[in-house]
Amino acid sequence: MVAGNVVEDRAPGGAWVPGGPSLYSARAAAALGARVTLITRLSPGFDRTALEGLDLRPIPATSLPRYANTYDAAGNRTQLLLCPGEPLDAHLSLDAPADALIVAPAYHEFDALPVVPAHLLAVSYQGILRTADGQGRVLHTPGPASATLPFSAPGSFAFFSEEDTADPEGLAQALAGRGVTVFLTRGPQGATLFRHGEITSFPAVPASANDPTGAGDCFAAAFVVRFVETRSVEKATLFALAAAALSVEGEGLASVPARAQVESRLARVAA
Repeated sequence: MVAGNVVEDRAPGGAWVPGGPSLYSARAAAALGARVTLITRLSPGFDRTALEGLDLRPIPATSLPRYANTYDAAGNRTQLLLCPGEPLDAHLSLDAPADALIVAPAYHEFDALPVVPAHLLAVSYQGILRTADGQGRVLHTPGPASATLPFSAPGSFAFFSEEDTADPEGLAQALAGRGVTVFLTRGPQGATLFRHGEITSFPAVPASANDPTGAGDCFAAAFVVRFVETRSVEKATLFALAAAALSVEGEGLASVPARAQVESRLARVAA
């Protein structure tokens, strides 16, 4: 299960393209064989073809979060928040708890963790760590340790990138001190795991990078899917690194890899 508002990103030609952490997470988990429920606000004009195959639990909205993104030659992103979207009250009664809940906010739609029963909780901190100035430029939120406190449940998993905050290692250590297992993703440098007072680095799976959009979300979703299956942090991390590598080689949602692709890339790395 994934909770968070889907996003409309402005493409270079001016069209609105479906995106956002919740959509990339949901699509990645589904591509890896999971049955995925998505809880999100949804406006009438949103392109629903991006939602096909998902168990959609839409909450009507007049507006969704809207962003404009540009990347330089090094892959660094400049982002404008054009519309913040609307709050999302994610409270869902289920016949049985979900195997896993991925909380993936786009921009401050949650004040705290949503009330959804699940055996495993994972939080994508990207949207939580964002703020915007008067011109809509997306900046690092001040006081990230305080901003993340309502979303830091002991025993949960947290995911964010080194671009999401000014002191990523300091934040990772603060979260780990609260009993959270933290993955700090570093693009072509791989990922660092902070857990139980220990720090472990994992090298990236080699990739021919084209579009980094959604790579962190693919990493998080792939980790969760594989961890539910194996209960092995190491196996799930390697699987997630391969999924993230594949995701940057294409463009947009079309680059989200299927399970067979991930397993093939893993086998090639191990050879």
